[in-house]
Amino acid sequence: MIAKELNLTAWRCVETEGIPPKKNKTSLKCFTESKIKVLIKQMPTETLTDQQIDQYRRNGFVNGGLVLDEATIDTLRTEVLRVIDDRDNPDAPQPVSLRNLSKSDDAPIWQIVNIFESSSPFRELINHQQIVNMAAQLSGAQELRVWHDQIQYKPKTLGGRLHWHQDSPLWPTLQPKHEQISAWVALDDADMDNGCMYMVPGSHQWGNQQPFLQEMPHGVAPPDTFEGKPVYTVMCPVKKGHVHFHHSLTWHGSGTNTSSRPRRAVAIHFMSENTTYDASGNHSMKPFVTVSDGEKLVGDAFPLVWTNGSKAKKEVS
Repeated sequence: MIAKELNLTAWRCVETEGIPPKKNKTSLKCFTESKIKVLIKQMPTETLTDQQIDQYRRNGFVNGGLVLDEATIDTLRTEVLRVIDDRDNPDAPQPVSLRNLSKSDDAPIWQIVNIFESSSPFRELINHQQIVNMAAQLSGAQELRVWHDQIQYKPKTLGGRLHWHQDSPLWPTLQPKHEQISAWVALDDADMDNGCMYMVPGSHQWGNQQPFLQEMPHGVAPPDTFEGKPVYTVMCPVKKGHVHFHHSLTWHGSGTNTSSRPRRAVAIHFMSENTTYDASGNHSMKPFVTVSDGEKLVGDAFPLVWTNGSKAKKEVS
C-alpha cells in the first residue's frame, strides 16, 4: 500500500522497528534535580543499536532518541529568540545568515545558518559527544566536520511549509553528494500539527533528484512511484530533546504549523573526510572556504568534531 500521510501508529512501525525503548530513570532523575553550571550538559554516552544502524542504511533516516535535558533545551530555545531579536544589533555577534525561508510574512520559517557563531550554547551543541558519536556510527566516517548548522523556527499558528528536497544538492560547493549526514535536534515536540518532517524511505539510494523535486507542485505529496520504485511518505514526529538523523540524499519536507505551539529545531550538517570543495557551486558558506577546487574541505570555518572513533579536540574557541 502506498502511504501519502501516515498516522503516528504507522510511523512507529517504520521509525522504531525492532528498537527497544531506552530506560534510564536514575539518569533522568539526576538531570531534573541537578543544578546546571555549564551551558550544555551532556547526556550519558550512548551508541546506536545495530537495528537503528540497519534502519538508517535501509531507509535513509532514523530517530536516535533523547540527547538533551530540560535545562539545555530551555537555554537553546531562549538563544534562538535572542539571536533573532539581535539581528540588527551591531554589537551582537551574528550568524552567517538569518532569513525567512518562506519569503512570506504570513507564513514564516526563520532560518539561521551557523547560529553557533553567535551563541555559546549552540557552539557547545555542535560538539555534543552523543550526537557526533551517533553520526559517526551511521555515516561510517573516519572524520566528521560541521558543514554548517541551521535553525528552522516555525512560529505558532502561521509557520510555513518546507517543500520536498534533498540536502546535498542544495549545497553545490560539496562533492560527492552522499558523504554528508544531518542531525536534526528538536527543541519543541515536533508533530503533525506544528509542522514535523516527512521522509521517503529508500530515496537516499536514488541519487541526485533535486531537479525533479523542485518541479513538483508545492503542497502536494510525491507521486506513488518514481522510476518504477514505490514511494512511501512517512511522517516523522520528534520529541523535544531527541535527535533524528537523515542522509544527505533522503527526500524530505515539512508541513505548516497550524498549532498554538512553536516548532524550533536545529540541524547540524556533518561532512565526512571524503567531502571535497567544488568551486563551481555557490553557497552562503563559500566565502569561508580556504582550500582549492577539488581539495578536501577543511578549515577553521568547518570545525572538526570527531575523528577515528573519538571526539575531536575543538578547533574553534
